[in-house]
Amino acid sequence: MNQTVSDYRFKFSVVTAVYNVEPYLAEAIESILTQDIGFEESVEIILVDDGSTDRSGAICDEYQQKFPDNIKVIHKENGGASSARNEGIRHASGRFVSFMDADDKLTPETLSAVYDFFIQSENQIDLVSVPIYYFEKRDTGHKLNYKYDTESPQIIDLTKQYSYVQMHISSSFIRRALLNENTFDTSLRYAEDAKAIMSLLLNNPKYGVVPAGRYMYRTRSALDSALNVSKHRKEWYIDSLKYYTFWALDESERRLGYVPDFVQYTIMYDLLARFRMKKFPDDVMTAHEKESFLSMLFRALQRIDDHIVIEQHNLSPELCDYLLSIKKAPDSGTLVYDADAENQYFHYSDFNSCSSASYPVFLETLDFQENAFTLQAHVKIYTRFPYPSKMFLRLISGSQTQIIDCSFYENRDEGALFNGQQLSLTLYFTAVIPYDMLKSSTKVEFCMISGSNTIKFHSFRRGNEFPVTPENSRFKSGKHVFYVTLASQSLNFEPGTPVARLKHKAMHCARVIRRHI
Repeated sequence: MNQTVSDYRFKFSVVTAVYNVEPYLAEAIESILTQDIGFEESVEIILVDDGSTDRSGAICDEYQQKFPDNIKVIHKENGGASSARNEGIRHASGRFVSFMDADDKLTPETLSAVYDFFIQSENQIDLVSVPIYYFEKRDTGHKLNYKYDTESPQIIDLTKQYSYVQMHISSSFIRRALLNENTFDTSLRYAEDAKAIMSLLLNNPKYGVVPAGRYMYRTRSALDSALNVSKHRKEWYIDSLKYYTFWALDESERRLGYVPDFVQYTIMYDLLARFRMKKFPDDVMTAHEKESFLSMLFRALQRIDDHIVIEQHNLSPELCDYLLSIKKAPDSGTLVYDADAENQYFHYSDFNSCSSASYPVFLETLDFQENAFTLQAHVKIYTRFPYPSKMFLRLISGSQTQIIDCSFYENRDEGALFNGQQLSLTLYFTAVIPYDMLKSSTKVEFCMISGSNTIKFHSFRRGNEFPVTPENSRFKSGKHVFYVTLASQSLNFEPGTPVARLKHKAMHCARVIRRHI
């Protein structure tokens, strides 16, 4: 039977699983009491004390006595977050339900903004999410917050916007009619929330995003939250793959007959946390369990389309190519050198890997001395490419080309690893350029010899200590004056002649005008 608005006593039920969170619980509850939607007429809190051994249960009771019509407290034996949330759902009488963790909080306008969008969207969506922001130990936004880069709420259609991943139940608000006491899989210690959301989205691949709300996620200084300890639990490796990853892939096939891109993208996003493990803790899995886990991990990867891997946000180029090479065959791909572009890459049957030259050079320092300047920089090298035998700068002044060799050393600790396998390393290099080599306008290119081929790097990043900026391009050392600018593929030097001075003043004025247009 379809339920109507009048069937619900409250607009929202906030279900919170409570377990040994005495220092944080009151702050979490207060964030709901102060919601601008109006707490007493619009919201109920369901606190499920999951066998706490500190004062968490007592704190729940104290708040229930203050607000007996709005706060329900359930004391039960410890059964885990899924068990507690399922129990809370049984008692929820709100039209929409959220599952705020007991050490987190919502900003005051969150519930009203979410409710307004649910009403505005009528029956198009079953789930609304708000951006996640960290507090306490970290003060940043979640890396999936890119989907909230709009001024107003919007409906996400995952059949088109498949990279807009939604996995966190805590930042989600769901229609009560779609939830039941078995919503959360109690056999899962991790990914139980992602599984519940995936099940909803398989039925309706549209959901709402509301930038005005905020879910504040506490990153504890004590490093004892579930997220912080997950990588030291066997369940995060084996059970998550068995009962979430393969369930999502198989369930998609069962319900739809295929695995949609949004399911693949979400699964790949989740798998990346495992593929970014430099080394698996020795005390978590036996050798046999680790072998089984890696086998499952690679089998799951084989079920992800190549373009889904390539399109992942925040995926390093070396890890991307490693994953694609595994999908094709270990260490597959043909090394190709493009002499015209002075670049190299691995070619597969239907795509090319990231190239050597696309790895950015990070410019660290530029020190002007009496007769020369010293440049320090570093660059990441993918280990499947031939190891560099030489790093050098190529100075081009008109028709004249000069070469300056760089001293360099490697740092493997700053490179990427997976399961002990070195995927990349960092090369630090230093060059000394005499002023006598910069008597006319000079373009400085950054190059290396990889195998027998010359590679010219195509992009740069400024380090915090690198002095060259659009606003700071004039440098003087004794009688030597230079204008230094950073172009797309080179560092450019120009002697400080009167003509150069006028040219750079004009460029500065143009930048100021553009900023004010």
